[in-house]
Amino acid sequence: MAIDSEPATGGHTWKKGVLENFRLGKVYEPRLEDYILLLLYLDGRTPIYGEEVVHFILTIYPYAGVELSPSFFLPYSAIIENKLGELIEKKLAYRLKQDYRGTEKNIIKITEGGSDEARRLFKLFSESWLLVHNTVLRQGSEVLNELEALKKTYNGKSVTELIGLLASKLDAEGTFFIQHLSANSPGWMNYVYYLARQISKEKHSINPF
Repeated sequence: MAIDSEPATGGHTWKKGVLENFRLGKVYEPRLEDYILLLLYLDGRTPIYGEEVVHFILTIYPYAGVELSPSFFLPYSAIIENKLGELIEKKLAYRLKQDYRGTEKNIIKITEGGSDEARRLFKLFSESWLLVHNTVLRQGSEVLNELEALKKTYNGKSVTELIGLLASKLDAEGTFFIQHLSANSPGWMNYVYYLARQISKEKHSINPF
């Protein structure tokens, strides 16, 4: 079962028309399920080793537009969870428990039907400008490259490793990184920043080199 070919853009449809009239070519407004399916498809259809990896990547990727929500360990989004569930219900992906590097993980794999849909999306992204956050235009080919790089970087990492990587990213980029995250309140964003900084400090005190 394929995903609908066009997103529900509502009142933003006129923006696509105006942009296309500027001879930019095809303009597409991607949906969250597009990003999830493409993550599963990219890097040679390598499975996602750990459901938390999907949440982590799409939360830190600024163009997916996912808000942080309270989680004890990692970025988590109920919207991602729901969209992933919908893809599984449509038999475009499936979830199984499997041992990976000595730990049982929720492994997410793309199905043949999901691969067919992802190939269509890959072609669409490759040939289009993407309208993100209703205002920003990105070349779809660049977004595909960025998603694949994120998958290669974070896929298979343990929860501890992901927390450490998040802390290191905050340590290196500081407020610049924070400004590209979305949260349901400034207070929660500040709290995430505070926790990550504490983790970073503790990580350096345990292993200063």
